[in-house]
Amino acid sequence: MKRAESLKEFTHLLIAHVGTGYCYYKITHIPNKKAHKSPQILQKVSALYQTDLSQGKRQYKRKKGLANYATVNYKNMIVILHTKGEHQDKDNEFKQLTKKGIELKFSKFLTLILFKDEREKWTYRLGKDTFQFFMGEIEMTFSNFDGKKFYILRTMFNHLPPYIGIGKQKKVINKKIKECQKSNNTRSKWGLF
Repeated sequence: MKRAESLKEFTHLLIAHVGTGYCYYKITHIPNKKAHKSPQILQKVSALYQTDLSQGKRQYKRKKGLANYATVNYKNMIVILHTKGEHQDKDNEFKQLTKKGIELKFSKFLTLILFKDEREKWTYRLGKDTFQFFMGEIEMTFSNFDGKKFYILRTMFNHLPPYIGIGKQKKVINKKIKECQKSNNTRSKWGLF
């Protein structure tokens, strides 16, 4: 059981597991009303899927053709992964990881998608709803001349994990900022670029 304290750590742990052969996944959430019991729930999940095995026991299971399980936890989200092999889960309980990847919905404002890019490497991008949220909010801040809200949005955006997929989307958003700044003449007031 890997427990992440930050979004950056969570995304790194998930990519590390997916990159080493964990090709099936299941996402569960701890309900808010049971948040006070999260340590017991995590312990139960760990015991059920035997995620705290030593490296030697994992290698033994792999040689016997059995699946190894791993869990990654961040706040109330638990992602359970397993490798190929004979497994203990029910039919259709776990989904196979494809190039389209995994959609991770952290809140109504933040969705990340873990996917394989054109280089055949795992990376993250913003979900469509999150990307449109940033684009729309930035346009609104410029049209309302709300510099404070713009800097809050920019801080939120700059604190996203540094992956190539998100970096490409940052370029698109920066291009949008430059267009808005030209049309609204806010460059000198806000100190942009």
